[in-house]
Amino acid sequence: MYSVLIYSKQLSALATHVESYFKADVADSVQGIKEAMAQKRYRILVLDAINDAEPDVALWESLLQIEAMKNVPFMVLAATTNLQHKLKAFEIGCDDFIDSGTTGVEVCARITKSIFHRIANEQLHQRLEMATETARNAMVDNSDLGANIQFLLAVHDCDNLDQLGQQLFATLERYGLSCSLQLRSTLGIKDMEAHGMAKDLESQLLYQLKDSDRYIDFGQRTIVNYNRVSLLIKNMPLDDPEKYGAIKDNTFCLLQGLNARIVALEDHCRLLAEKEALRKLSTDINNTVSTLKDSYQAVMLQIVAVVEGATEKIQHRLPMLALSDKDEQFIDRVTEQLIRETNQVFGEGLKVDEIFEQLERTVTRSLDSLSHEDQEKKLNGKGSVPPDSSAVVLF
Repeated sequence: MYSVLIYSKQLSALATHVESYFKADVADSVQGIKEAMAQKRYRILVLDAINDAEPDVALWESLLQIEAMKNVPFMVLAATTNLQHKLKAFEIGCDDFIDSGTTGVEVCARITKSIFHRIANEQLHQRLEMATETARNAMVDNSDLGANIQFLLAVHDCDNLDQLGQQLFATLERYGLSCSLQLRSTLGIKDMEAHGMAKDLESQLLYQLKDSDRYIDFGQRTIVNYNRVSLLIKNMPLDDPEKYGAIKDNTFCLLQGLNARIVALEDHCRLLAEKEALRKLSTDINNTVSTLKDSYQAVMLQIVAVVEGATEKIQHRLPMLALSDKDEQFIDRVTEQLIRETNQVFGEGLKVDEIFEQLERTVTRSLDSLSHEDQEKKLNGKGSVPPDSSAVVLF
C-alpha cells in the first residue's frame, strides 16, 4: 500500500473513500502537511476541495512550493470543474484535477496511476543519471587512455632526461597535479619540478624512499616508485575516491613508459661508447698494419740487398784468393744458391704483403661503414653523440 496524504478541513465522501482504500493520513493545515512530510514519505498529496465554494488556486500554489513536495505528485478533488480551472491546475503543476461526479473506484485508480507515473519517472531519471555518469566516465577513461598513448608515443622522440621529464609534466597537466620527479640512470640522477629545476627537500625524499613500496601515501601526498623513476604527487584528491584511483593507475602507466625510455637511452649511450671504441680500435689496427707492412717490406729489401752485396763482394774477391777451379766453382754454386733461396723467401714475403693488404682493406671498409652510418643519422635528424659527451645527451 502506497502512503497517501490528504489535505482537508472536512473530508468529503470521495476523500473518505480514498482514505479507507489507501489507509491515508489526513492533515487539516499547511503546517500539518509540512510536519507529516517531515516524518514520513508520501507518494501523493490529495487536496480535498469538494466542500469549498470556489477553488483556491493560491492555496494550490503555496502547497506546491513546499520543499517536500518537490518529487510528490499533487491531485485536486473539486466539486465542479471547468476548462479554466483545468488549465490553471495544469499551469501551476497539478498532476490531476477530478470533479465530485467521479466514482471512488476511478479516483483511487487515477491516484494509483499518478503514483505509478511518478515512480516510472524517478526510475527513468535514475537510469538517465546512471547512463550519463557511465558516458562521462567512459569519456574520461577514453581521454585518459588517449593522453597516455600519446605520451608513450612521444617519449620515443625524447633524447635526454630533460625532454622526458617535460613530456611527463605536460601530460600530468590534464589532471591538475602538482608533482616532483626523479629520474635515475647509470649516468646520474635528474630531479625536476614542472619548471625544470629541482627542489632539495623533494629530491632527498624521493631518493630516500625510492626502494620502498610501489605507492606511499601520506596526507594529500603520494609517492609512486617504478624502478628508475619516482614521482611525488602533492595534491591528491582525497574527496574524490574515483579520481584518486584513476590518478594512481594512470600515473603508474606513465612511469612504466618513462622507465622503458630511460633504459633505451642508457643502451643507446652504451652502444655509442662501444661504437666509438670500435672505431678507435679499427683506426689503431689500420695504422699498425700499415706500419708493420712498410717495416716488413723494408726488412725484406734490406735482406736482399745484404745478400746481393755479400755475393758480389765474394765473386769480386775470388780471383785474388788463389783458389783452385774446383773451390771457385763451389763458392759460385753456394752464392748462386743463396741468392736463389733469398729470392724464394722474398717471394713468400709477397704473399704476406697480400694478407696485410686484405686486412687493411677490411678495416678500411669497417671505418667507411661507421662513417656512412653517421652521415645517414645526420640526414635523418638523429645525429650520434660521442661517449665523452654523454652527459649532454642525458642531462
